[in-house]
Amino acid sequence: MAGMRIVVCLPGSAAGRVDAAVAEAMAPFEREKGLGGEFDIWDHYRICGGGGGFGFAALAGFESDPRLLHDRPRHDGTSEPSLPGMCAGGPRGLLDFSATCAESVVLAGRAWDMWAELSGRHPAPESLESFVERSKAEMGVPPFLQFRMEGYPDPWTPAYERYLAQPLIRTYLSALDELKGAARSHRYGTHFLDCFDPLRMVGDHSREDFIRHHSRIDGMGFGNVLTLEGWWYEFGEEGLHSACGGRTVCPHTPDIAPGTLSAGQRYLEGVPDDALLVYLRLHV
Repeated sequence: MAGMRIVVCLPGSAAGRVDAAVAEAMAPFEREKGLGGEFDIWDHYRICGGGGGFGFAALAGFESDPRLLHDRPRHDGTSEPSLPGMCAGGPRGLLDFSATCAESVVLAGRAWDMWAELSGRHPAPESLESFVERSKAEMGVPPFLQFRMEGYPDPWTPAYERYLAQPLIRTYLSALDELKGAARSHRYGTHFLDCFDPLRMVGDHSREDFIRHHSRIDGMGFGNVLTLEGWWYEFGEEGLHSACGGRTVCPHTPDIAPGTLSAGQRYLEGVPDDALLVYLRLHV
């Protein structure tokens, strides 16, 4: 059993009853309760995506629109507010699909170039690992307990703070925040250009490799889609139609042809502006 994400498409008439409409659309595919056989897919789901940054970017100027959908409470009842500019869905016309692979290449290239330019102006930084090892030594952690830290202070927090305080690391991360803010790069998912460890995640890669990685980052496409017509589409697989008994007996042509991530995104971009797109995290 594993986790999975999917976008559920609903007609505009479902506004005001989103939770019930999602449940109806998902019902044929519920494990041991739906249509059975190939349709036994999920056993639990939750509307979420805005809080984790995997959902949709809101169209500029509509970030506070009440028609946008946000994460439902976790199982313990706690809330998960959406990250700035993000949401778990809403009317298609309020969601920003302007992110493109070409633009992501440009943004990633700028990020790498900033690192290269700043590296010529600041001393070479030490690795995060070296700070962690020193922190362990300062705390008196014996070598044979390096991988069992129970009863000892966590060495990571002070080590990471010292790592971040290095001039190149500090300056680069500040410049990266400015680049991402100006470019609304969260349209690619809030993990786009994320840089927990710049020395390793940027400095250890060629410009070409860095760009190649970030042009494929989350947010460039939605691979799994449940269409308005009831087709369950998982990236790389044939569609499964809830109106039929299975793939071998279904006479209908799927809404989405399998093969590429962009196929799912093209479908979502083409639905009516009032259609509701709802991002789910489910257990399969």
